[in-house]
Amino acid sequence: MKLEVERVTFLGSAVAAVALFLPFVEFKANRVAEGVGHSIWALGPGWEAWAAAGSVLVLLLLPFARESTPVRAAKVAFGNLLFGAALLVIVRAGALLVTEETPFGRIGPVSGFWLMVLATFIVVEGSLRNAHAPAGVKLAARLVPFVLVIGALVGGALEPVAMVQEYRNRSDRVLQEFVTHLHLAFAAVSAAVVIGVPLGVLAWKRRLLDRPVFAVVNTIQTVPSLALFGLMIAPLALVSRQFPMLRAMGVRGIGAAPALIALTLYALLPIVRNTYTSLAVIPGAVVEAGRGMGMSRQQLLRYVEAPMSVPIILSGIRTSVVQAIGNTTVAALIGAGGLGVFVFQGLGQAAPDLIVMGVIPVILLAVAVDRGMAALITLVTPAGLRASRAEEGAA
Repeated sequence: MKLEVERVTFLGSAVAAVALFLPFVEFKANRVAEGVGHSIWALGPGWEAWAAAGSVLVLLLLPFARESTPVRAAKVAFGNLLFGAALLVIVRAGALLVTEETPFGRIGPVSGFWLMVLATFIVVEGSLRNAHAPAGVKLAARLVPFVLVIGALVGGALEPVAMVQEYRNRSDRVLQEFVTHLHLAFAAVSAAVVIGVPLGVLAWKRRLLDRPVFAVVNTIQTVPSLALFGLMIAPLALVSRQFPMLRAMGVRGIGAAPALIALTLYALLPIVRNTYTSLAVIPGAVVEAGRGMGMSRQQLLRYVEAPMSVPIILSGIRTSVVQAIGNTTVAALIGAGGLGVFVFQGLGQAAPDLIVMGVIPVILLAVAVDRGMAALITLVTPAGLRASRAEEGAA
């Protein structure tokens, strides 16, 4: 009898096993001091370390068990237990290393902790992906790590962590830059939708234009983001000098204007491509059948073309908005603001904790928007089309 191994969970547990032997937390006597790494065993192994090790051992064995609902539930439970144990190791490290003798001390998670987080994601997401469970149960399982972190923050257990200290020192600025980041990203995608959807329709209706249109948007996509932001500076500075009214409106060589233009250009390709594809994949027989039933042009658009096209167009917008959230980080280099301010401050000050403090909100925002857009696409996709795609996926 051939032994079947569930590879995703085995991969996650192997990653967690490696994390057990890497530096887990770094201690600095102050902000600029050199850090000293500690593994979970070097801290004097407490029950948190043994809980992590025990979870790894169980997760290494579970992939060999016959797949069933209880086995999947066990994988999710022990996957989240990995994260909980890792978080408790960080809390314990803060209590042990930051004392009255080191009042300016701070700790930071390093490679072992981040690998444990990755292992949690692999195990939990891999177990939930094809699980037959209510959406609310899946959501609750995915939110466990966030609830644990929020609880630790509210309880003050993470005060010695360097990222938390960096946030405390800049809390007002963090909120301000977060809002700026949102405004830039979503304004750029909104402009790209206004430009990209008509371009996609035009490229589909006028087949002579599809190659030039896609040549332009594809070329824009190949330009490095930093270079494209830089290319905006000189022409906008010239326009600002020539037209004082535009300068009064905020159009300058640096700031939000060049960032918004560059981000909009970057967001065009997925929207144009998906709009074109959404029209190209509609079977001609379906449209002819609608006409044969006596549908008007408006009825065809409402009941046939739009239901089939909109989910594909939204998929392009989904790609664009996630991409824009990431690219907006670079916009801080030309004075546009956003969470990239902290990333580049951290680079300039050799402060990795400040970099991570800027990066984590960007990642969480991108993931949240991606999941939200995925739910919206599912909502607007006709039930019959969803069923046919599910059958194709099963086949």
